[in-house]
Amino acid sequence: MKGIVLLSGGLDSTLVLLKMLKDGHTCVPMFINYNQWSKEGEIEAVVSVGSWCSKIYRHLLLDLAYIPLTLDEDMRVGSVWGRGIALVGLAAMWAYTHGNDYEFIALGNHKGDVGPDCKPGAFDINLNNTLIEATKCGMELVLPIRNLTTEDIGRELAKFNIPWNLMYSCYWFPNCQFRSTNDGYLCPGCRRKFLAMKAGGASEEELLLPPNAPNAEGARTYQSERADKVGY
Repeated sequence: MKGIVLLSGGLDSTLVLLKMLKDGHTCVPMFINYNQWSKEGEIEAVVSVGSWCSKIYRHLLLDLAYIPLTLDEDMRVGSVWGRGIALVGLAAMWAYTHGNDYEFIALGNHKGDVGPDCKPGAFDINLNNTLIEATKCGMELVLPIRNLTTEDIGRELAKFNIPWNLMYSCYWFPNCQFRSTNDGYLCPGCRRKFLAMKAGGASEEELLLPPNAPNAEGARTYQSERADKVGY
């Protein structure tokens, strides 16, 4: 099958891309710039992940599709409500104008997803039904990691031996540099990456790596001493 993988450069979308490629699907990695807080870090990670994947799955990985939206550059947005609907719709429109032979759109929805929408459940089913109807049964929604926890995702990524530092983690703005403003705990993304890496058997040295984000010099760990106590 030939389809689109919405790729942000984070743990989830990277694993989705790898799993789809491993299963023999031809994939277009797609990055959509909707002026999200972390867009610079994300696109850097997307390019790095894509470059790494192309060395193994060159015959299946197509060129990156980059879609910039016309939004106010001075008004950055975070994990906005309705994002999933918008991204899937844009991907479907892109597919229609680029050959119209794409059969799926793959997302990194996972168990315990704390995003504002697109959580595994009724939303996925309705979105999939809408996509099928809107494309006249041409495309469907694919969720390869829907039933995986953070730890599961870490273990799955470890099987591919992809370097952890290629994938993006911090989704705070300004970048948290492993710390919140009160230095009490990490942003959810950085903490989650630490937990995934730990479950995936990352070495102590790897767990001390700073995130692939700007101005993170001096950071020593993905979580502070109080992170486990206060959660995120």
